[in-house]
Amino acid sequence: MSERPNGVNGIGLDFGRQCAGVCRAMRSLVAVLLAFASAASAEGLDRDTLLTDAPAVPAVGTVRVTGAGVATQNTDNGATPTGSSSFTGSVGWTPIANLHGDVGAYFQVGAQGPAARVRYQLLNQFSHGVDLATGIRFKTVGFHPDRGEVEFLLAAGRRFGRFELVLNGVFGVETGGEQGKDVEAKAFAGWRFNEAIRAGIDGRLQAEVQDEARPSTTPRGRDYDLTAGPAVSWMVTRTFQLQALAGMAQPKKSDKTSPAGVLSASLDF
Repeated sequence: MSERPNGVNGIGLDFGRQCAGVCRAMRSLVAVLLAFASAASAEGLDRDTLLTDAPAVPAVGTVRVTGAGVATQNTDNGATPTGSSSFTGSVGWTPIANLHGDVGAYFQVGAQGPAARVRYQLLNQFSHGVDLATGIRFKTVGFHPDRGEVEFLLAAGRRFGRFELVLNGVFGVETGGEQGKDVEAKAFAGWRFNEAIRAGIDGRLQAEVQDEARPSTTPRGRDYDLTAGPAVSWMVTRTFQLQALAGMAQPKKSDKTSPAGVLSASLDF
């Protein structure tokens, strides 16, 4: 029996070429999925913790509404504004890649006023191994409630599998011709149990380094403000987050240590 020109051998060659094409397509699909998984594993660091600024910014077009409150025991039963209790509300927007701004109101014991912040993300973990952002914040209620302040921020963070670490350094300068300056150190370390639940330790230490407007010759209590404690975050949905902290506070101008609680909610549009 003679073999047809396009017989079994031709079918085998065609089948081999089809298999090669399918294999290349599968490899490309796997590469895309791995890249997506790597990018997804870095998600979550674009959200501020309760006390620490995020080292990344939300995706382009994201509008984020946030409200947070800090409650501590006043050191003198409310006679003077020396506590750390405060409430903030803000609306943020990412108009272009890596740039995020938010405006809102800041209410602290004894004073209140508007606040605004702009952050720009310089590095991302997927491409550079770490998330890094810089920013500037203006608020009319600063380290001293009766003075405004401009703050310069540097935030870095990284996810190591399920472990997350975020560090902030902040330098603040008083406005209105005053010469006061202060520095802040903020940090968060936590474990992500899944994409919805995360728990860890959050803390913020703020200290005055210069206050020429009000030189003091007698002790007035501590010159720093500390809030820290265990915190938990719950992504109720992909766009709605709840956070809570129960810890301790050491308010400025006081020698007392008191319990502190922080609550926060944010919603993306």
